[in-house]
Amino acid sequence: MLQAQRRKEIKDYLVNNGFASVEELGKLFEVSGMTIRRDLDELQRQGLLARTYGGAMDNEKAFFEMSFQAKTSQFAEEKERIGRASAELISHGETVFIDSGTTTFQVARFLKDKNITAITNSLNIALELASSPLVDIHVTGGILRKGSLNVFGPQTENFINQIRADKSFIGVEGVDVDSGISVPDPFNAQNKQNMVRVSKTNYVVVDHSKLGRNTASHITSLENVDLVITGKEADPEILAQLRKKVEIILV
Repeated sequence: MLQAQRRKEIKDYLVNNGFASVEELGKLFEVSGMTIRRDLDELQRQGLLARTYGGAMDNEKAFFEMSFQAKTSQFAEEKERIGRASAELISHGETVFIDSGTTTFQVARFLKDKNITAITNSLNIALELASSPLVDIHVTGGILRKGSLNVFGPQTENFINQIRADKSFIGVEGVDVDSGISVPDPFNAQNKQNMVRVSKTNYVVVDHSKLGRNTASHITSLENVDLVITGKEADPEILAQLRKKVEIILV
């Protein structure tokens, strides 16, 4: 395949799938990782995609979060490990914010045997916990974002501001040593800022691809994060930098 044709097909693949790793693209087009990296660098130079750690995103999706369904399949096994480890940090009787997202959804999956109060802005998480007789579920009001099935807006903010939680589990799109934690969408960022502010302890649950990234909407600095829980796949160099600001657990 000619270089120009391969690059066009890489762009088309990202438009359809949102994200792809260098390894995934190398296998798909039967070329080396070095060749794929050169292709991605050139496509980014042309403004046709956004490079991420280990791969690339369609440039439109770099500024708008992908749907819940699209993100569920990304790093699924890693997210499950993160969810299981995070749930172990929650004790019976606690009040816990569980933010929307595919990694936080995995946290919820392992909470059904705990006598807790769970507060969430995610319909997926509320439905997942609904089968548990032990979990008292509070769902924030607000405007429904249909792609991700979470809610936002003034009603959401008012609800969160009236709560005081023992712990929050926050999902993000970027964890950067200088700019802290972030997401692409400013309304989503506002929800997360409020959760952090009203919680005694704040945990960020995030797959390794988000480390070292900085997206459009700032949530808070790493000084306001008590712990980052991520996968053992994380880049050691990025981890070393982040650990200067925040404690990190690898699972």
